[in-house]
Amino acid sequence: MQIPTDQQVPDGTLPESPVAAQLRRGFRWLRFSPELENAYWTDWYAEWRAYLRVNLCIAIVVFLGFAQLSHQVMPADSQPAMNLVRFGALIPALVLALTVTFLKDGRRWYQPAILVLAPLGMGAIVVLVIIAWTYGEPRVFPALILAMISVYLLIGLPFFGAVSTNLLALAVYIYGAGAAGAALREFGYNALVLVAANVIGGAVAYNVERTRRREWLEARLLLELVERDGLTGIANRRRFDRDLKLQWARSAREQRPIALLMADIDCFKAYNDHYGHQAGDEALQAVARVLAGCARRPADSSARYGGEEFAMILPETSPDGARQVAERLVDGVRALGIPHEHSPAATVLTVSVGIGHVVPAPRRSAAGLVQLADQALYAAKDAGRNRVHLLATEYEHLQTGYFRRPTGGSRDTQ
Repeated sequence: MQIPTDQQVPDGTLPESPVAAQLRRGFRWLRFSPELENAYWTDWYAEWRAYLRVNLCIAIVVFLGFAQLSHQVMPADSQPAMNLVRFGALIPALVLALTVTFLKDGRRWYQPAILVLAPLGMGAIVVLVIIAWTYGEPRVFPALILAMISVYLLIGLPFFGAVSTNLLALAVYIYGAGAAGAALREFGYNALVLVAANVIGGAVAYNVERTRRREWLEARLLLELVERDGLTGIANRRRFDRDLKLQWARSAREQRPIALLMADIDCFKAYNDHYGHQAGDEALQAVARVLAGCARRPADSSARYGGEEFAMILPETSPDGARQVAERLVDGVRALGIPHEHSPAATVLTVSVGIGHVVPAPRRSAAGLVQLADQALYAAKDAGRNRVHLLATEYEHLQTGYFRRPTGGSRDTQ
C-alpha cells in the first residue's frame, strides 16, 4: 500500500462482494464459487426438506401400489425376481433417502446420499421394466418415464446429477432390452421416447435450477445491501450480530476456537474537530478498506461496529494467528500516512485493537466474547494506543457494561 504524502486518503475500493461477482460472471454450468455453492445448498435444503419428505413418501406409496398391481397382471413365476428388485434395491433406496432428511446433519449427507441412491433406484426400475417385458407385459414401461421426470424435478438432485442418473438408466435399458432380445421396432420406439423424456425433463430442470439460483443470488445481494454500512461499504452492526451468532454456534458445535477483534481509531473526536467531518468520513472509509483487506479467508468477516469502532470475526484461528491479523491492521492503518496532529500515539492516524480468543464452552456466550474483546481494547488504549492487546482467559466474571481493567485510565474520548 502506498503511503500518501498529504492528508488526502488514497483512492481504493472494497473487495467486490462474492455474490455480486458471481452475478456478474454468471453461472452457465450451474455452479457457484465453493463458498457460495455451499451456502446455496444449505439454504435450499432448509427450504425444501419438508417437500423432499413428502415427495419421497409419495414415491414409496406409489411404488408399493405398483407392486401390488403387478401381482394382478404379472405371472406368479415372475414375482420372486421382481420382489427381489423391489424390496432389495428400489424401496430401500427410497427409505434411506427419506431417513437422511430426518438426520440432525441431514443437509451435509442428503446430496451425497441421493447421488448414490438415485442411480440405484433408477437401475432397479429399469430392471423391473425389462423383467416385465420378458414376461410379455409392456404396460410397466410408462413407470420408467415417470421415474425419469421425478429424478429431474422431485428428489433434489442437482441438474448434472439428474442428467447422469437418467443417462445411466437409459444406457442400462438399451443394454438390457438388447440382451433380452427385444424387437428392434419396439425397442427403438421406447428408446426414442426415453430420449425425448430426458430432453424435455432436462430442459425444464435446467431452467428451474438456473432461475432458482439467480433468485437466490439476487436475494442474497439485497440482504447484503440492507446489512451494509452506508458510509464505509463493509457490514453493519446488524450483519455483525448475525455473523457472530452463526460463527459462535458453529464453533461451539465443533469445539473450535474463535477470535474477535475490536478496533478503535485513536483520538478520532480530536481528528474530526481539527480536520472536519468530511475528512473524518474519508478516514473511516480508508480504515474500513484496510480492515476488509485483512479478512482474507471466506469465513472471516469484518464490520463497522459503531462510530469509529470496527470488528472482525476470525473463526478457527489460533491466538498467534489472530494477533498477526490484528498487527496487519494496525500496520496497515499507520501505513496510510493520514496526518493526525492531535494524537498522542503518533503523528498519523492509528488504531488500537483488542482481541478476545476462546473456545466456546457451556458457560460462555457470544456476548461474553464481545466483552472480552472490548476489555482487551481498553487495555490497548491504556497501554498507549496504536497497538494490539490479546485476552484469552476465562471471562465468566464479566457482566454487561462492566470491565475489570488491569490499569487505570478511561476509554478514549478525544
